[in-house]
Amino acid sequence: MKIENFSYTYGTRTIFDQVDLYFEDCQLNFILGENGVGKSTLLDCIADVDGKRGNNFIGFPKPNEIAYLSQGNNFNFELTVQDILQFMKQLHGIISFKVPVVIKKILHVKFGNLSGGERRILLVFINTIIDKDLYIFDEPESGVDLKHAQEIFDWFRELTEQGKTVIITTHKLDNIYDTDNVIYLKNPREVLSDSYLKVKSRMAF
Repeated sequence: MKIENFSYTYGTRTIFDQVDLYFEDCQLNFILGENGVGKSTLLDCIADVDGKRGNNFIGFPKPNEIAYLSQGNNFNFELTVQDILQFMKQLHGIISFKVPVVIKKILHVKFGNLSGGERRILLVFINTIIDKDLYIFDEPESGVDLKHAQEIFDWFRELTEQGKTVIITTHKLDNIYDTDNVIYLKNPREVLSDSYLKVKSRMAF
């Protein structure tokens, strides 16, 4: 998958200016960069949130074949975790899935009573059990402790083993392997797309 000659402006501000970006199929692809550089904007464009994804987005699945977890997703606060899982199972025709211990512990808790980290873990898990071609997560480990952040990334790697492609924005580098693909957004006209090993050798991480 790749994006060629990509430009994007927000008001008078240029976010991307004729850049090329490359993503590896069936791998974890990490989008890195400072706050405000355009990471979330890029995810919105890939997921075609506004319905205006252009022909320069090459090889990407159709929007209905993408699972996208932004930073603002939520459920009705009165629903229990078990209610939510059952709803998602019926909505997406999921036959069965294995519920991890971290989710089992909160099955009977209402969404509104979960901590911020628990909500995030639940939302990430729900998106990993949906059968899609591409999975996109905007800072999935935000508010999650180190132990469960590691578990989240284990779920992502299981997806790639099933032949799925995963795109993630993050500020934390602990769970990135040297062989993972990294897209580093340096400025509107400069983007690095390569293995993490090669990218970090060129940048001061």
